[in-house]
Amino acid sequence: MPDSLADIAVPLPLYNTFTYLVPPELQALAKPGCRVLIPFGKKHLSGVIVASPERSTLVGLKYIKDVLDLTPSFSSEMLELCRWISEYYVAPFGEVLKAALPQGLSLEGKRIVRLKVHDPLSSPTSPVDLSRKQLSILDALRVKDGQTIPQLQAKTRARNIHATLNEMARQGLVDIEDRIPQPKVKVKRERVVQLSAQGLDLLAMKTPVDKLTAKQTFILNAIGKSRRPVREILQAVGTTSASLKTLGLKGLLSFEEVELKRESLYENLEPPPQIVLNAHQQAAIQEIEKTVEAGAYKAFLLLGVTGSGKTEVYIEAIRKTLAEGKTAIVLVPEISLTPQTVRRFKAHFGGDVAVMHSHMSMGERYDSWRAARDGNAKIVIGPRSAVFAPLPNLGLIVVDEEQEASYKQFDSVPRYNARDVAIVRARSHQAVVVLGSATPSAESYHNALEGKYRLLELPERVDNARLPRIDIIDMAQERKRALDVMKQQAVVEGKGFPKRFPRSSVSQLLKEALTQRLEKKEGIILLQNRRGFSHVMECYDCGFVERCDSCDVSLTYHQTKKHLRCHYCGFVKPPPTVCPQCRSAELRLHSFGTQQVEQELSELFPTARIERMDLDTTNRKGSHDKILQRFGKREADILLGTQMVAKGLDFPHVTLVGVISADTQMMLPDFRASERTFQLLTQVAGRAGRRSQAGEVIVQTLQPSHYSLKHVVSHDVKGFYEEELAYRKELDYPPFSRIVLLEFQGEHEQDVHRHAKTFADYLDSLNREKCFIVLGPADAVIPRIRNRFRKHVILKDLRRLDPAGASMRLALVKARQQYDSSPLGKSRKVRLIVDVDPQGMM
Repeated sequence: MPDSLADIAVPLPLYNTFTYLVPPELQALAKPGCRVLIPFGKKHLSGVIVASPERSTLVGLKYIKDVLDLTPSFSSEMLELCRWISEYYVAPFGEVLKAALPQGLSLEGKRIVRLKVHDPLSSPTSPVDLSRKQLSILDALRVKDGQTIPQLQAKTRARNIHATLNEMARQGLVDIEDRIPQPKVKVKRERVVQLSAQGLDLLAMKTPVDKLTAKQTFILNAIGKSRRPVREILQAVGTTSASLKTLGLKGLLSFEEVELKRESLYENLEPPPQIVLNAHQQAAIQEIEKTVEAGAYKAFLLLGVTGSGKTEVYIEAIRKTLAEGKTAIVLVPEISLTPQTVRRFKAHFGGDVAVMHSHMSMGERYDSWRAARDGNAKIVIGPRSAVFAPLPNLGLIVVDEEQEASYKQFDSVPRYNARDVAIVRARSHQAVVVLGSATPSAESYHNALEGKYRLLELPERVDNARLPRIDIIDMAQERKRALDVMKQQAVVEGKGFPKRFPRSSVSQLLKEALTQRLEKKEGIILLQNRRGFSHVMECYDCGFVERCDSCDVSLTYHQTKKHLRCHYCGFVKPPPTVCPQCRSAELRLHSFGTQQVEQELSELFPTARIERMDLDTTNRKGSHDKILQRFGKREADILLGTQMVAKGLDFPHVTLVGVISADTQMMLPDFRASERTFQLLTQVAGRAGRRSQAGEVIVQTLQPSHYSLKHVVSHDVKGFYEEELAYRKELDYPPFSRIVLLEFQGEHEQDVHRHAKTFADYLDSLNREKCFIVLGPADAVIPRIRNRFRKHVILKDLRRLDPAGASMRLALVKARQQYDSSPLGKSRKVRLIVDVDPQGMM
């Protein structure tokens, strides 16, 4: 049988695929979608077969070494989806495929260096004249033989170490070998034991007990007629494995290796509540079920006020999907929402539910991924990466809180938006996608108005619950009143007016409302969308601000660890006792973080039980769930946190929601700032009064007249989007255009600017149809992070001139090719990041 060909994508930042030969003995297994082990340069990698070409004009092709999958890791539909992501988000195909697989499955060979001659001076065949670099490498290997090349480079600090090692290998001083590691994740197995037929007869006293000790008889009775884990029997009986081995040799026991499913965090189930649907929910479900039954693609925007019962609509839609023999994916925007969501769905669908998110171990995620691929799970729930769940016969995708920016991957390749990927995947599967929100994105709402999505509305809360009353507090006026009171007290007491006056994060109205709710033992949620204690440490006398040495940002003071920290690079330093600039002791902390709010609340309400939920308190596995469970069981009175507490949480006893500062999102230099503010405040307000008790929301701000707050107070979603879309249309912002953010990063500002300007010039020259606008280059909002300068070029593609974005995307690909082949692109001194449809412009 002649060799066949395979095009393989590798998990590296390379935009092209690579053709390999497939030897006859592997051809039956080497199918598109399978992972294979290939030689790549001087090492070995695992790649994915993406095509099987019939012929190639290339010469000197290498053979694949092995096929790693018995069944393909990617179906043909998933390969096409990943190809679309690669093309739309301008991301290397191999890196997209890597992102779609569970972490730990990719393999990369390691080159191990070993000593061949321990003492080259005493060896007649070894060169005597060695360089200082070679001697340092030999010294490092004498201390520890068998090291990787990066380990040797770190220890010797040798430049051009590969060339040096190659020369040493030629001289016979060292051996360099490739080592292929095992995958980091694999099926977890355990040994189980059961009685053989002879053992069962013995247990039933059908054969006489011959030469068995009392302990052996006890072991047989402990195992009984069941099959039990060996570790469990050893622990229960208090014996050793040697005793079991002896019984096995006597033919009384049989052993077997079985798969052990890793335990899930969400197994504590309550009986499912009976779902009673109102007329609006029933109408929405009928529309969705009709489309599911027809087996046709359609996108629905489920626009429902907070507490209107969107989850019940999801559950009934999934019930219909399973009845049709199909599967479903449920996407949630935050890991913090996963526990509540999973428990609700498991109460209805039990073991058909699998969970995928980054706080699970690699093994747990691998088990969930295999359960989905093998048909053992019919519903997958998780944040954005769950959109890649390899479910067969997909019938429904639910995207809850579809407006959330967390659906967009912003910190690594591929920078995809899971909501948009869900729509593309549903279309390819002829499935239904339901986008649910009380405050949809401007893009989705516009698509519904244009008829691209079918709009379904839930205008009322379930159980006849009322929307909460919302009060706006002007914190500037609040501070003036506090200052006037202090002045009056100073006059009465005959004291001079203090140089500094205390600032409170809690207004008088919020303080009174907190007191009332604590007395009634009702639940309270407080939002401060900024973690840490204080974001600014400033000298009162000269205005000096503590800033990061590596980033153009102020340092945040963390009370728990008593240090200043940069939230961008992780730089930490102790806080100064005097100003480094003028030596004044008048240092003050302002710009409240969650830690400072927590401290103030503890002083105001010393008996209140406060749970703080932010990145600092939820960095351990299961921490989200534990905090929410304690609050749900009323073991805490106040749940204080960042935006983690704003969305999707359903606690019937919560009657008060307070927003410490509405300005943290509103004043960002981003065209989505007003939309994000409206969404966040509306969402967190919706946590109050979700049952029979009336809810109250108090929003503190320095911008009380901002138009987004006006619509928040009146619960006017449609009014806000009408105003917001008019503003977007006037300035050609999405949804009336597409935005591509090109970021250039480097150690030298002039180099970064030159690279950015060159790329912008390429784009301008390719814009023959004038269907897009090139803005920049300009400094990023934060010009320097981790000692790397940042310049932005913004590409604004006008939908009225380029409806599908084809012209812009072609120009972008050509510009990147020109840039990569130019001397600047080959220099590798400046990093280019392409972010299509960015959710932030910082």
